[in-house]
Amino acid sequence: MNKKILTAVLISSSLLGGIFTFDNNNVHAQTLAADSGIVTTIKMAPLYNENGQIIRNRLLPANTPWITGNYLQIPNVGKFYQVSTHEFVKAEDVSFQHGKANEGVVWAGNKGALEYIYEDGHYQATAGKLAPITAWKYGFTDNVAGKTWYQVATNTWINSDDTAIPKYSNPNGWYPIHNTQITQQQKAGYDLYNGVEGIKVYKVRQFFGLSNTHTIYESSVITRVRNWQANYGLPVTGIVDYNTWTKMGFSGQEWFDIDNYVAPLKTNINSSRSDHVEAMISQAQAYLGKPWISGAASSPAYGVDCSGLVTQALYAAGIDPQPTGNIQHAQPGNEWNCQRLYSSPYIHSVPYSQRLRGDLIFYRSPYDGSIWHVGIYLGNNQVLDSWPYQVAVRPITNWQRSDIAKVGRVFY
Repeated sequence: MNKKILTAVLISSSLLGGIFTFDNNNVHAQTLAADSGIVTTIKMAPLYNENGQIIRNRLLPANTPWITGNYLQIPNVGKFYQVSTHEFVKAEDVSFQHGKANEGVVWAGNKGALEYIYEDGHYQATAGKLAPITAWKYGFTDNVAGKTWYQVATNTWINSDDTAIPKYSNPNGWYPIHNTQITQQQKAGYDLYNGVEGIKVYKVRQFFGLSNTHTIYESSVITRVRNWQANYGLPVTGIVDYNTWTKMGFSGQEWFDIDNYVAPLKTNINSSRSDHVEAMISQAQAYLGKPWISGAASSPAYGVDCSGLVTQALYAAGIDPQPTGNIQHAQPGNEWNCQRLYSSPYIHSVPYSQRLRGDLIFYRSPYDGSIWHVGIYLGNNQVLDSWPYQVAVRPITNWQRSDIAKVGRVFY
């Protein structure tokens, strides 16, 4: 629900509003019952008092949500939801959503999860059942008799008796563990222009016979692209878009696939901490022998740089290190994502003497002291990293990178 839930604000069509007077001898018999949720007005809705009598000049705006905790059932009059201490709205003027707005993901247990509907103040079992060990997004929750209820579809509820808890999770203040496949959150198929790096730039530079010592889209590439576009009757922009890319003979599908790749999740709800660490390392090992390519963070079919390698390895282990991402990494100004990872409050520093397999090792530049490299610690004083000009297993320190700035722990 995108609207802010209002709890005590009412509108009045007049400053002189008041309550109708009534004869106590004619008060209807009432039943007040608890039922927490949200009512949303479907039109301008009049307000009523406890006796079902309209309150003059008091209205709720149309299409606004209101928290309710009780309702009145007045014989021969109808049902009313309470929206403030002495004010009620007719059930026919609102739609009712049971429960408390609360978003998250819940897992069906090893035997699945029975489905219920909520009706007349009670949960009623249906013939439906969610498949075992499947993840479901919920938007509302409720707590009744020691059970937590989760709404996983329109008036479809499951309860905590039938749910499972992941074997391993990070605590608050750490990157959360994803037990379902991480998906691409950025737009694939970006154009190549001044400052962009990564696999597509690598291919374009290679196309023009340029060195990929530093894979960046700069003036020498722009000049060649402009000349090539002019020769082939394309708009002369110096920018490689989809049309220029395919005219150069590259695959149109690859234009998007390079960007879209997110490493397949190698863990699940039953995975331990060790399983997550090994999933991370396994994904990184798939890049062994591939070339170092600045700004690259795509699939093992291509090369990758140090932070691109770490990003894809984290994806496979159920960690999404946003705002660091594989598409973001190729955009201008994001080559040094190792610095963003280093500064992330969700990657926790531990003493060098306590380093463990799966920790991230960050290095300082000997030239200016900036963070310029990151690798994955394997144990036995070895790291798996992408360093010019290849992904390989190397000693944790050597003559090229010996100043360790931080040992960063991703898994608690």
